[in-house]
Formats: sequence, C-alpha cells, structure tokens
Amino acid sequence: MIFKIVSLLLAAYFIFAGAVQYNDPDPLHWMLLYFTSSLACILAALDKDKLPLLYAIIGMAGIEIAATIDGFLDWLRTGNENLITAKMTDEKPYIELGREFLGALISLVVITWLWYRKRTKNSK
Repeated sequence: MIFKIVSLLLAAYFIFAGAVQYNDPDPLHWMLLYFTSSLACILAALDKDKLPLLYAIIGMAGIEIAATIDGFLDWLRTGNENLITAKMTDEKPYIELGREFLGALISLVVITWLWYRKRTKNSK
C-alpha cells in the first residue's frame, strides 16, 4: 500500500513538472520526459508497469542529463544562487541548465527505482 501511495505522489509531481514546462523555450522533450515518468509511476501503482517503457524513460533521462551536465557543473563552480528561487538570465544559463539537470536526475532515480523493483519482482 505504501508503494502505491508513493508512486501516485511521484506521478502527481511529474504531472506538475510537465505542466509547468509550457512556457519553457524547449518544452516538448521535457514534457515528454515528465509525463511519461508520471505514466510509469501510475502503471507501477496499478502493477501494470512494463520494462520497455522504463528502459525508454531511463534513456530519455540519460540524454537530458548528458545535455545539461555542463550547466550544472558551471553552477557548482560559479553559482551560489539557489536553483529554485534564482532568476534565469542570459548571463547565467547555468540556472536553467542546473534545474533541468536536477529534474532529469529525479526522473532517472525514480524510474531506476521502479525498474529495479520490477526486475526483482519478475525474477521471483
């Protein structure tokens, strides 16, 4: 029961994360990542999750992490701003990239957890 509740809370988070991407300069791939992550959480809560979907999302999150890691590392080196509250500017692209990196990382961690759980459950 706790797994279902956590999965549904994570699904709600990913729906919110996808919904706020509408005004982003590059919304489509982020919305796709977050909404498919939400779908995976809902399917897992219903015990209808499928490994191919989880693999696809892991790949999508990995690509986003690879595309944004330089900005995240720049933020670690030069930024002392809070990534959540800092204003995004052209002079500080690492703010947006850092946020995107962390969002993709959250998706990767959650979907890897679902993958591990599904894989372990299938091997029993």
